[in-house]
Amino acid sequence: MEPLRIGIAGAGAIAQRNAREAATSGAAKIVGVFDVNQKVARDMASALKAPFFSTYEDLLRSQEVEAVLLSTPHHLHRPQTVQAANAGKHVLVEKPMANNLEEAEEMIRACRENGVKLTVNYSFRYLPKIRKAKELIDAGLLGTITGIQIISHQFKDPGYWTGARSNSPDNWRASREKCGGGYLIMNVCHIIDYIYFLTGLKASRIYSEYGTLGSPAEVEDIISISYRLDNGAIGSISASSIMRGTEQSEERIWGTNGSLILNGEGISFYSTRPIDGKRPGQLYTLKKFPEFSWTAEWVRQFAAAVRKADGQPEVSSREGWENLAFIRSAYASLERGAPLEIPKFETVR
Repeated sequence: MEPLRIGIAGAGAIAQRNAREAATSGAAKIVGVFDVNQKVARDMASALKAPFFSTYEDLLRSQEVEAVLLSTPHHLHRPQTVQAANAGKHVLVEKPMANNLEEAEEMIRACRENGVKLTVNYSFRYLPKIRKAKELIDAGLLGTITGIQIISHQFKDPGYWTGARSNSPDNWRASREKCGGGYLIMNVCHIIDYIYFLTGLKASRIYSEYGTLGSPAEVEDIISISYRLDNGAIGSISASSIMRGTEQSEERIWGTNGSLILNGEGISFYSTRPIDGKRPGQLYTLKKFPEFSWTAEWVRQFAAAVRKADGQPEVSSREGWENLAFIRSAYASLERGAPLEIPKFETVR
């Protein structure tokens, strides 16, 4: 397969990791780099042995560029995606897809109308641990899913919000207008994606409480969410970026046949029926998983979709929109002081 020729927009820390992974994926070639911080963009272009572009428009005008990989602040995703689509370029965009559903829908329409493909970087679903969990669930480990619990707590120091740790400092993460939200939209969104991927379920109703209690930001640093899934199961999220000390990160999914736990240790599971060659009625733990570049796999899958005339990205614009629908509904529920129904993708035109 001919490598997908990708132009990079953004040269911050995440952008550099994404670009390196794309370059080593075997499915892509980096053919241009742009960032408003021209020094870091030049350095990145030099390291990747790729041309430097002083403007995004110049990058899009390049005949060498087939697709753009956008690792830029959230508020730039919509305009940069629309510009790229109008220039006939396919788009790989960092998560979240956009700051709100209206922006996401504009991105979808622009790509659809221009005949280009769009994917969102929810690549954690390619982690070997997640793939194994999917295999177990699909084999009937859980039966009918009845409950999901997500716990995600860590500590982000003030420098995180002001860009002090970045090679291109900017305080966009602290701005509600630029970022669209805090810990939920920036970090927990990955977990929401792979829980959706693992279970095949979507949330239908949601309620949340959140606040900014320990960070120099306009966005939330702590949030608690209750939600109902479309099969009637109940889910919860407890998350924050202000817990000092040991981080806590764990997802539990349970059903009529058993339960599964995902955490830093690996996977633990229990089932009332034989699964994966294991006897029923016992708790098993799987700890050893191979090293794997999940971002490179995301790029490989997208490149394959582009090269196939009727190919569709595994992480499509639909997944990006549905993830954002969950997040925006969680934020809106506090603002309205009531549980809210979560919009369905079928309404997008």
